[in-house]
Amino acid sequence: MLQVKHPRATAAVISGGIALLLLALMPSVPLLEQLDLRLFERLSGRPGKVIGAGTHGDPRQIEIIGQAESPPPLEVLFLDDEPSGYFEQVPPPPTDVMVVMDRLQKRGASALAVGYPLQWDEPDTLAVEAMRRVMDRSESTVLGFPLKDSTAPAPVAAPFQRASVAYSEVEGDGTKLPVVSNIRGLAPEMGGGKALAGFTRIETEEPDEDRAYLLARWSDRVVFALPVALEVARLGLSFDEVTIHMGRDIRLGAEGPRIPIDFRGRVALPETAGDRQALPATQVIAETLPEDFATGIGPLYLTDERLLGAKADREWAERLPRVDRAVREAPRRTQLVPVPRPHPVIEVLLVLALLGGMFKSLKPQRLKPRLLILLGWSVGLGVVLAALAGTMALAPMPLAFLSLPITFLVALALASIGRRVQVIDSEAIRQAEAAKPEPARKRPRKRRKKGR
Repeated sequence: MLQVKHPRATAAVISGGIALLLLALMPSVPLLEQLDLRLFERLSGRPGKVIGAGTHGDPRQIEIIGQAESPPPLEVLFLDDEPSGYFEQVPPPPTDVMVVMDRLQKRGASALAVGYPLQWDEPDTLAVEAMRRVMDRSESTVLGFPLKDSTAPAPVAAPFQRASVAYSEVEGDGTKLPVVSNIRGLAPEMGGGKALAGFTRIETEEPDEDRAYLLARWSDRVVFALPVALEVARLGLSFDEVTIHMGRDIRLGAEGPRIPIDFRGRVALPETAGDRQALPATQVIAETLPEDFATGIGPLYLTDERLLGAKADREWAERLPRVDRAVREAPRRTQLVPVPRPHPVIEVLLVLALLGGMFKSLKPQRLKPRLLILLGWSVGLGVVLAALAGTMALAPMPLAFLSLPITFLVALALASIGRRVQVIDSEAIRQAEAAKPEPARKRPRKRRKKGR
């Protein structure tokens, strides 16, 4: 026969053991650590703004996100329908592009994006090679291309491969990202061995006046829009330092912008554009650029805004200031506040104190009152933990403490059931009955005769 004499004590031991085990093992088990981190974020009211493993050596830290200071103005060199003949032809051939890039680099321009596709019919091979070498002097040259979803997909182009992240690293549901598989146009110039790339538009997606795509999936990689790729290069970051959380944000490094995106990788555009300083690209050849222009302080674009140029490239250039503002003026981390974890001895004492309180409050009674009492304990614990996390006073492991009422209730129910369950062995009962001595027989009492 199985009998549990003290189900509350049994439940306290089981739930306490589980809580202490969670406190000990949680930092070393990735799944438990992630669950605890997400729970802590919810309780603190800061989803996605908490980092740290939660151990005493690597405590939780809360990121204080604020608005960025006004960034430097956007600088643009635009191609115009110039009659002066500064360029051999328009758009410029490889020789002219090489001269423009060389002079800009000597002025101190650290990050340059080409906002139209570099494509030529039968270009001079030596000129192309010279242009590529000039590109490779800088690690922040970003080429822009329109992308499409082709029936004959191509491998991820080298500059896009360098300026991308693995699809497997994307957090959240990335299945709604637009899919691309090729660059629009024939024989696009991929630049040197260090050139990066970002897309200017996605041919298969209709343009939206209020939103712009910042992400697209190409095979097993996620590629970026040209303004995002340029900002990563301008900040001197590796693309391994870029994290994507679908429906939340794109994070450019630890302290860079947190660009908010929706479930399709789009950013909401501001109604007005940011500051823009635009000059004709011919001033580079004529050497008439102002001294404070293209010095590396802000991002620099080379765009095609000719009336006789490609309409899609011109429309992209007109929209660029709004997209650039959405990217560079996104909120960023302004402060990192550590939230200490209680000393291990204090944590153990807290667990024991909570168990003692639940043990005393759960007097022998029916299941429904017990359930209500433990629900009250759960709510109370949640409020206390939320207050501690929200005020950044302490960072207890909420998963371990909130598991106490749940495991206590389950263990108590099982122990109470076990108390009423009997396991009967009929053969053992027969042997026990046979071993008992027979009771002594009582002698019959003599009846008295009447009349005596």
